[in-house]
Amino acid sequence: MTRFRKWIERPSRKRSGSRPSDARGRPDVIHVLPEAALGGAERTVLDLLSSPTLTDLDQRVLFVSRKPNAVFPPESVVPPVGPPALGPVAAVLALVRARPRVAHGWLLRGNLTACLAKLLRRDLLVITSERNLGHTLTRSKRLAERLVALIENLATANSSAVRGAAVQRIPRRAGRFRVIAPGVTALRQDSVESTSGVMVGRLHLVKDHETALRAWTRVVRERTDATLAILGDGPERERLERRIAALGLDSSVRLLGDRSPWPYLYGSRLFLSTSRAEGFSRAMLEALSTGLPIVTTATGGSRELPDEATWLAAVGDDGKLAEHILALLGDEPARAQAGRAALRGARELFSVTRCHEHYRALYASVGIG
Repeated sequence: MTRFRKWIERPSRKRSGSRPSDARGRPDVIHVLPEAALGGAERTVLDLLSSPTLTDLDQRVLFVSRKPNAVFPPESVVPPVGPPALGPVAAVLALVRARPRVAHGWLLRGNLTACLAKLLRRDLLVITSERNLGHTLTRSKRLAERLVALIENLATANSSAVRGAAVQRIPRRAGRFRVIAPGVTALRQDSVESTSGVMVGRLHLVKDHETALRAWTRVVRERTDATLAILGDGPERERLERRIAALGLDSSVRLLGDRSPWPYLYGSRLFLSTSRAEGFSRAMLEALSTGLPIVTTATGGSRELPDEATWLAAVGDDGKLAEHILALLGDEPARAQAGRAALRGARELFSVTRCHEHYRALYASVGIG
């Protein structure tokens, strides 16, 4: 054990023989992500790494998976330790050897990796992040979550709904949670793609695009010119293509795959979400930032959006969703008023600056910065 701890304390070196990877000094914060994908959590971390509010902090990122990184700045990435065969163990060892003051885990695998590292380095402060309602937790994942709850120092959630669900599962976490809503800034685009409605998200069962298609069938009965653009990709694509054809929606619904949402957000008249479970949709915040009214199912963080900009329906209720859509498409003054409320909400409640100030306060509460 003594030899192992000496190895842990020794600075790691790159294979090329260059100077130690921690030559910049001990990191203030290492964000631990499952992989270098580009979902909501990853985008939040990217924003934090480049935030003017946090420029004085040495922030880096570590990935549990060794999949190639084509998104994050290479200089910010903590290299893995040991051969690929070590798998997640390599991420734990890399985190221990990097000696950050704070390990900020994201999603369950990131949370678990940070907590396992704390077992080897007791002075490590661990902040975990919950980003969904727990609807995908298997028995083994619930056990992992309980282990995390035994070790973490603080926890964050991206909505009150997410916090509530996590505390309901493990009540002792209640005092540790800080709710920090995401923040977004609208990205201006020269091009605009006109459409009546837009959806942005993975083509996955939990997003319930089936309900969206049923609702749009009702919409086009009254407004034959109404069009819906669906952005995103996933395992449901082929089935949805067949459903679009079966419902006779070929001319009004387009599956556009993964692409920038901004031209469609700026060119649409409303944003539609039919998720069955949603922690806090970053896509909905991006819609708010472009002044789009939102028609959505009442799940998770959707209830925390500005009332004047949001029309809610029960999960699976295609009739009520269609009613809201038709009302917005048929009432230009009401839609314009909702758009102003959306912009105001994005600016006052979900700005990047506001979000990052909360993270600054979070780190300051544990003595960082």
